[in-house]
Amino acid sequence: MQIDNLILGPHPLRKLILRLAVAASVIGLSWAPSCLAAVLRSDNGAISQKLGIPLYEWQDDNNANPNLIFVAVHGFTQQGACFEVLARTLAEKGYLVVAPDLRGHGRWIGKTSTNNDFNISCDDLSRLLVRLRKDHPGAKIFGMGESAGCAVLLKAVINEPKAIKGLILCAAGVEPHIHKPGGMGQQFMIGMAKLVAPVDLTDYYAKYVSDDKRTADEMVHDPLNKSQQSALNLIGTMNFISQMPVLASEVPRSIPVLLIQGSDDQIVNAHSVGRVFDGFKTSDKSLQEISGCGHILLGTAFIKPVVLNDTFDWLAKHGGMPLNSTADASSVSPQKSFSQKLRSRFHI
Repeated sequence: MQIDNLILGPHPLRKLILRLAVAASVIGLSWAPSCLAAVLRSDNGAISQKLGIPLYEWQDDNNANPNLIFVAVHGFTQQGACFEVLARTLAEKGYLVVAPDLRGHGRWIGKTSTNNDFNISCDDLSRLLVRLRKDHPGAKIFGMGESAGCAVLLKAVINEPKAIKGLILCAAGVEPHIHKPGGMGQQFMIGMAKLVAPVDLTDYYAKYVSDDKRTADEMVHDPLNKSQQSALNLIGTMNFISQMPVLASEVPRSIPVLLIQGSDDQIVNAHSVGRVFDGFKTSDKSLQEISGCGHILLGTAFIKPVVLNDTFDWLAKHGGMPLNSTADASSVSPQKSFSQKLRSRFHI
């Protein structure tokens, strides 16, 4: 008989198990709450309804009052649920994780104009930060943006700088990686030449969005992925992200920043992230270039170990992760010990 049936089903041992769990929590046995806890995802929760924007929220059901919050902002063509694997792991560690769909993406498609509207998305994100700060006073809020989501996050943080404890930016390059258009076929070239006509970018994603075919396939087959864009939309997106060095310079010095960039990024030129890094005025900034990695780093179920390590280690160093108090600090850092435990969870 499976343990979930014992706990959740109409079995006579259920009451005994629950009583033992309660007793264990009283005397301090740490396993009891976690074995009964579960990470729940809400696709239309209270925050989403209050703000009128589609949000995904992940939270451990034993963690009603989280003191750690992680706001994840997806990039061009993707949608909030692309952070499912990352979000569940963070939620298990005490975070409330919130990921909006940017305007024109995900669940916005079919409800409003399908055009990208990053400026309104910046306003949406600013309102989200205000709401989170109001609902969870005293909580530490960390923001993470990927690709175009980096620029959205930066503008929102400039609007609400007191809401954020720290920033993580993935694939924040500001120059497009130019490929020979002929390699995408005649239909692609004809569509781009029309400027305003939607063009199917599925083959483009499959070829260039990641060095890992699994990530590319995951994106291509996501029913909420934005598979069509016009040439004008593409130009507008690149113009939007090109302002990131200036936006970076307007972020308060008090906010620490981590930038993670794949060296083999085929969507933006990897070296151009240096301009964003140089723009930040804070002394607490770091840039990690990941050898062999492509564009998508965290918005996938197939996150690489080195990306996980850099992300979680940085969070731990900035008060955003529980430290392993039993680790021998002279031999193994608490952050490294924690990140090693993630390997089995992510099948890496």
